[in-house]
Amino acid sequence: MRSGLDDLVTFNHWLCLTRLRAAGAVMLFTLGLAWLRVGNISTPYAFAVCAGLFAVSGIGLSWPSLARAPRLFFYLQSLADLAAITVGIGISVHGLEALLFRSIYALVIVPASLISVPSGLVMAAAATIGHEMLLVHERGLIPGMLWGVESLMPPFLFFLLAQQCFFYGAHLKRKNTALATLADRLEESRQRLGAEARTSAALLDVARTLSSTLEAPELLARVNSTTRKQLGADWSATFLVDAERGTFRLVAVTDADGASGELARLELPVSGWAPVGRLAAQPLVVLTGAEAERTPGFGTRGGPLSTTILAALYREHVLVGFLAVGFRSLSLSEREQAVEFLSGIAQHATIVLRNARLLEEVRLASAMKSEFVGAVSHELRSPLNVMLGYLEMTLDGAFGPITAEQRHALRRTQEQSLALLEMITALLDMNRLEAGRLPLQRARLSVAQLLEEVCQQLPEGWRRPEVQLRPALAPGLPEIETDAGKLKTVVRNLLHNAFKFTERGHVTLGAGLTPAGDLAITVADTGCGIPSDAIHYIFDMFRQVPGSGGGGVGLGLHLVSRLVHVLGGTVSVASEVGKGTCFTVILPLAAASGQRPSRRSPGPLAPSADAA
Repeated sequence: MRSGLDDLVTFNHWLCLTRLRAAGAVMLFTLGLAWLRVGNISTPYAFAVCAGLFAVSGIGLSWPSLARAPRLFFYLQSLADLAAITVGIGISVHGLEALLFRSIYALVIVPASLISVPSGLVMAAAATIGHEMLLVHERGLIPGMLWGVESLMPPFLFFLLAQQCFFYGAHLKRKNTALATLADRLEESRQRLGAEARTSAALLDVARTLSSTLEAPELLARVNSTTRKQLGADWSATFLVDAERGTFRLVAVTDADGASGELARLELPVSGWAPVGRLAAQPLVVLTGAEAERTPGFGTRGGPLSTTILAALYREHVLVGFLAVGFRSLSLSEREQAVEFLSGIAQHATIVLRNARLLEEVRLASAMKSEFVGAVSHELRSPLNVMLGYLEMTLDGAFGPITAEQRHALRRTQEQSLALLEMITALLDMNRLEAGRLPLQRARLSVAQLLEEVCQQLPEGWRRPEVQLRPALAPGLPEIETDAGKLKTVVRNLLHNAFKFTERGHVTLGAGLTPAGDLAITVADTGCGIPSDAIHYIFDMFRQVPGSGGGGVGLGLHLVSRLVHVLGGTVSVASEVGKGTCFTVILPLAAASGQRPSRRSPGPLAPSADAA
């Protein structure tokens, strides 16, 4: 695992890159406001500050010696960011615009808070000082000003944001540490397995056989059968040891009879068979003569054994099991070969059994990750809903009249907040799907009425003025038995996807019946289309067509595919670059007992829509 300083070096590099993107975004945003003639922002001053930030990132990326003092460099560039934001706001904007631009301080507070609690508090305090200095610069030192809402609200939000980042950062660090530890252990086990496999062709064959599964019951049986086959033994068995209880039990045996099956359900004391106690200190124990004949009778049919070899299985130097092989006749030279070979088999079996255990830990960590993502998404959605509520009240005039410029800024804020809310909701839906907590609620419903409701409820900001929405519903559509909420989500996501990639023309929402009598819903557009080499992955999670733009995180079409599969249907796509795309969803009219897999070949109703 890398040290904290190595992580901070990477973090500093990431900060330099994100500063370049953020400064570029501010420049483009300033140009956009100037072109729209919105607000009163001094473009030259804003560009000068952004140029200074470009210089800071350029120095950080091109000066290797800064990597030798990562903590100092982190604080220096954070202070540079704070100074640039404060100076930039002070010389570029005034009044309400200046207050709105205070939110840029979050770009400094969030990274610092994820690094550590002290650094987050320092940056939040520094941002507060910058905010108060800007107030004094704009309005002068007026008695009582420092106790006003405009003075106290931004600092409150700064420290609230830092506090939230402390919580998320701590959880992420713990999860990352756990996953990194598991990854290191898996990598170590893989390397050891490879090294042992190269020792001989026979052991390589054993390793391949044992590594073909990581499911514990099948693995234990395979270890036992492979051991007997490779050694040509007359009898073999596999035992697991409980060191805390001081017992061992049979888990696999060759030629098992009824008596061995009964014994397999018993836990035997380690002290009852002395050779097991010796395995705790030595990896191999060879029993001959009378000791071999006293091997517990777990299916040793066909006569007494002349030689029994026990090979220990360890986990972190603790005996957790052992392999036992028995021979009715074995020469001294054959015994030496069998001991050497069984030692290699035991090493392979130990590694594979450890991998099986690590796989269970990875599955548990994955489940914990899904639970954490769901909790974080829920915690983000709650304050976002509150913000949207206050934005709506402000736009409705609940807090007094607002100017046209203020209304425009609030509308933009509302649109971006709604987009963020949709992404969080999609993440929550995906998390519920992965965890199996998104049950179906089937009911009979009118397809035409459902699609009309979807069209009426589409947000205004989804489509450009040059793009028309054209319903094309076949008359007399029958009712369908399905989950209304999930079907609405599918259609909304496809429409949103089509609007994002259609600059002019139209988006058509169609519905009809296929020759087989199933319901076919199509969303076609006249957008840019999807390249043929991207068709196969547009439904994958977090995959987007390179250079397509449109924003998002690549969850929309994946969620469509998953939901359509849950509803028992299929989704397909047909597209031509430069002409448009058509997504077709096929659903049975009545609930089916089984579910059909999603397909990605062209569907039956196909003009044209594009991929997120």
